[in-house]
Amino acid sequence: MRFFKSINSIRLNRIFKSSFSSFDIDNAVELIKLVVEDTRLAEKHSLNTIEEYTIDDIITVRIIKNRNKLEYVITEPALEEDVIEAIARLYLENPRCKDIACIEDTIRSLSDQYIERIYTEKPLEVIYNYFKLSSGYGPLYPLTRDPHIEEIAASSEDRYVSIIHRKYSWYGWMSTNITITQKLMDRLVLSLARIIGRHLSIAQPIAEGLTPEGLRLALTFGHEVSRKGSSFVIRKKPSQPITITKLIDQEVILAELAAYAWLVLELKGSILIVGGMSTGKTTLLQALLTLIPPTRRVVTIEDTPEITGTTGLWDPLVERVSTIGDKLSINMYDLLKFSLRRRADYIVVGEVRGREARLLVQASRLGHGVLATMHADTAQSVIERLTAPPISIPKNLLRSIWSIFVMDATNGRRHVREIFEIDHRTRAHRIAGLNEDIEPCVKTIAENTIRLKEILDEDTIISELASRTAFLQMLVNKGVFDIYSLGEKLIEYYSLEEEEYEGPGIFEENN
Repeated sequence: MRFFKSINSIRLNRIFKSSFSSFDIDNAVELIKLVVEDTRLAEKHSLNTIEEYTIDDIITVRIIKNRNKLEYVITEPALEEDVIEAIARLYLENPRCKDIACIEDTIRSLSDQYIERIYTEKPLEVIYNYFKLSSGYGPLYPLTRDPHIEEIAASSEDRYVSIIHRKYSWYGWMSTNITITQKLMDRLVLSLARIIGRHLSIAQPIAEGLTPEGLRLALTFGHEVSRKGSSFVIRKKPSQPITITKLIDQEVILAELAAYAWLVLELKGSILIVGGMSTGKTTLLQALLTLIPPTRRVVTIEDTPEITGTTGLWDPLVERVSTIGDKLSINMYDLLKFSLRRRADYIVVGEVRGREARLLVQASRLGHGVLATMHADTAQSVIERLTAPPISIPKNLLRSIWSIFVMDATNGRRHVREIFEIDHRTRAHRIAGLNEDIEPCVKTIAENTIRLKEILDEDTIISELASRTAFLQMLVNKGVFDIYSLGEKLIEYYSLEEEEYEGPGIFEENN
C-alpha cells in the first residue's frame, strides 16, 4: 500500500478512505494499470544464455551475453485483465496478507465465484502480483526476491535498473531489463523512504536505513544532491549467514589462514579486517564469527545492521540516529562503553571510523576478544590512520591489535591477500600472504607469528594450526556450510577428547 500511496496520493486517499460499499473497483483496476505503464520489462533476445533459474517457482531469470556484455533478464507473470481485477479486490479487502493462507481466507470471505475461479485457474499469478503490490517495492520486487543479487541501483536518467550478482561479482554492475520512468522514480524513492521510516524531500534530499526484510537503502531525491536525479542503491545481505567453511570452499580464505584466525579468536586476541570498498570485509567478519566457541557471548555493534549471526551467544546492538536532536542519538562510542557492562567475551564493531577505535583497543587490553573492519589498503596505512588525528591511539597501545587481515578483489574475486601482526616497534610484520610462489603453510605461519609465540611454543602452534586446518577442510569436504550445522560441529570439536583432534583445549587453558 505504501508504494501505491506514493504513486498518486490524492487519488488513493480518495479511493482507500472510501467505505467498501462505495469503493469503485474500476478506479483500483485503472490505478494498477497506470503503474504497469510506468514500469516495463524490455524485450531482450540472445542466443547465448549463460545461466537460467527460477525464483519462487514463477519468476524466470536468464543471465545472457549480449555483445560481450552480461545482462540480467527476468520474466514475470503478466498482469492480465482478470488478474488485475482479482488482486484489486483482494487488496481492498485485506492489504496486509503475508502468506498464502491469508490470501485464501480473504478469497473465501469475498464469496465471489468470479474471483475464486481466477484464483483456481491462475493461483501463482494472483499470489505473485498481490505480494508485489503489497510489498512497497513496486518494479523492484522480483529483484528483492532473488537471493543471488547483492546490490540494486538506478537513477532517474538511467535507462535500466542495474544489479551486482553474487555469482558474477567479478563482472561488476549488470544491466537488467527493468525500466522505470523518471516520474515513477521520484515516487519510488519516496515509497522506499517510508519503508525505512525516513523523511525524504527537497529540504532533506538524502536518506538511508534498513527495511524490515534487511535490505540496506541509500536514497536521493530530485536534483538537490544528485545530478542524475532521484536514485537508490539497495544492498541485500545473504539469506543465510556466511560461514567460514563457505568462504574456504569459495577460496576467499585458505583453510590454514582460517585456522590461524580461529586460534587467535580462541585466545581472546583482536583481529582488524581491512581493505578497499567492496573487497569483502564484512563478509569475512561475519564468517569469522562462526568460529567463536558456542558457549561464549558476542556483542556486535553496527551503524546499520549487516551481521546476521554467530555461533556464539549473540547480543546485537545498533546505533540510533535521531532527527529531533543529537541528545536522543546513540552512536557507536556510546554503544561500545555500554557493551563493556554486558559481560561480553567478544566485542565486534561493524566498521571503525573514529574515536571508538580507542575504546576498542582498551576493550582488547581488558581481555575481550575483538573483531572490527576498517577502510584501508595496507596494514601500514592502518597503523598510520590509527595513530593520526582524530583517532590518535598512542603507539605503545597499538600492540593490543593482534592481527590485521588485508582483503583484496582481483578481477572481481574477493580474497584474503595478506595477514600481518604489529611488532614491538609498532610496524606491520607479515605473517602470510598469497603473492608468493607457494601458498602459506602451517609451518610458515608458526615460524612467522609473533603474538602466538608470546603464549604458546612453536610445536604447540604447529599442532593446533594443523589440527584446526584438517578439521575445517573436513567440514568443507562434507559440505557443512550452514551456521547451525557448523555450530553443532564446533560443540563436538570442543567436547571431544584431546587425542581425537590433537588437542583443542587451548581455550580452557588460557581463560
